[in-house]
Amino acid sequence: MHRLRLLPSLTLTTLSCLAAPPQVDLDGPRVVASSLPGPRSVEISVLPELSVEFSEPIDPATVHAGSVVLAAWDILDERCTLTPICDEGSCERGRCQTQSLSSGDRSALDRGELDPSPDHVIQLDHELDDDGTHLRVRPRRPLDAHRRYTLLISPALRDRGGAPLVDDHGRAVTWQRDFVTADRGSAGPEPQLVAPTPASVDVATNLAHVQTQLWPPVPLPQPDATLELEAEDGNASIALVDPVDCPGWVPGTCLRWRPAQPLAPHTRYRPAGGTLIDRLGRPALLPAPARETWFGSAAGPDDAAPEAAPIAQLRGRCLAIWVDAGELVEATLSVDELQGRATISQAGWIGLELDAGVVPGDQIGWSLELRDLADNGSQHHGQLVADASFDPELARVQITEVLANPSGAEPHAEFVELRAGPQGADLDGLYLADVPLAELQQAWLDGDDLVGDPLPSVSLVASELAIVVASGWTADEANDPAPPPATKQLVVDASIGAGGLKNAGEHLTLWTITAHGPTPISTYANWIDTGASAHNGRSVIAGTDACDLPDRWRSHPQGRSTPGQLP
Repeated sequence: MHRLRLLPSLTLTTLSCLAAPPQVDLDGPRVVASSLPGPRSVEISVLPELSVEFSEPIDPATVHAGSVVLAAWDILDERCTLTPICDEGSCERGRCQTQSLSSGDRSALDRGELDPSPDHVIQLDHELDDDGTHLRVRPRRPLDAHRRYTLLISPALRDRGGAPLVDDHGRAVTWQRDFVTADRGSAGPEPQLVAPTPASVDVATNLAHVQTQLWPPVPLPQPDATLELEAEDGNASIALVDPVDCPGWVPGTCLRWRPAQPLAPHTRYRPAGGTLIDRLGRPALLPAPARETWFGSAAGPDDAAPEAAPIAQLRGRCLAIWVDAGELVEATLSVDELQGRATISQAGWIGLELDAGVVPGDQIGWSLELRDLADNGSQHHGQLVADASFDPELARVQITEVLANPSGAEPHAEFVELRAGPQGADLDGLYLADVPLAELQQAWLDGDDLVGDPLPSVSLVASELAIVVASGWTADEANDPAPPPATKQLVVDASIGAGGLKNAGEHLTLWTITAHGPTPISTYANWIDTGASAHNGRSVIAGTDACDLPDRWRSHPQGRSTPGQLP
């Protein structure tokens, strides 16, 4: 009887166990949120922390460099500065860019086997939180500025039950989001070498100072801030201390540092991170690979003063001195109370616009101090006699902008911008020629005809801008910016110069005739080649003083031209 009572109970228990269905998770994980909300985000920090949230916990073993990828887009030669149109790819901040991953890369990514070694695949740090539903991804180095990137998570990423990543329709496909980075420095200061110059070698081990450029400008003073000089061979870094502004730079854009100890011999160094902070309190970072800069140390110290035989000359109202020191030097040029500074790599110019009170026949005494990277110094002195360019009756006018390679029709769309001096200027008797001053002076000595387009008899008020244009020029040209409506247009012949300006640029001389022959008012020695397609529609602009030297001219920072207005 006892057995008969137990048997039904055992049978019921067994049936109850068999009736319970197995609990199997057949649904794959989905992405339910991310820090990149749209298919393409813009102005993302160059060192972003990207987060992705999943619908269920992820198997940590499936999160690796072959399944979670950040790929940089390839930058093409074609530019899209004026119109956001590319024959191939996408226009991002004036540059055409295209996806770098091939179909083979995509297949490997789907399997979780993408090779992470190519340059376009960014090295990442991955962090999966404790519950396995939040993934954080961070590049190990700052990214390139103004570049497009794609974050991809492949179906090789699986949940803890082994199901692959799926989309909202249950398909096992790669999830991706694109973004375009902001400017350099958007995650913190990224120091780059100014002195020693990048890629220089044989820098003395008793290096006295290092100059680094920064953008955006950092707040000053930061007397206790430091940077690290990182050694390529893995040896101990050298601290850079006591930061001050570099001479001649906009405050906060370049800092001069003192190495806390001598360099190791025969070692490559690069500026890296440190305690220097930007205006948002973010510390300095090792720059992106495309922006990092190196120099190499010599076998030992340098105790010799820099040797040079400076060659001084007057270029209009500018004292220009050629310095060939054979090494990087900081040059300080002084005339009475006036002073100018320049960093000269091996050989180059330093210039100083002279005081308006100088008149022809005055003695111009100058002194030049050169200091090398080891703080060894030398002094040089000389005198010149002021020539006819200093005649106070001459017009004070400066060439400030030149568009030799316009986007519009040539030569009609070309222009040369002039700016009157602080007292205004009368342009009567001035000529614009597309030849160097020396060629004009030689023609005068030989009795030959002098070339140049006579400017209209127009008066300009103090600091007023005007543009020299050919007779076919029009403000309605659709391909190049127009000047402000009030800008004076100084119309010359059918073209500027002889048949218009070459796309690569030409020497320009604004001159007048005096008893001493052709006398310069302002010049441009064609320091910048504008013939490349990347310079189409882009002008060159001058500095604020009257010195026509290489460091005074630059390509237009906005990638275009701005006739009749300063950039």
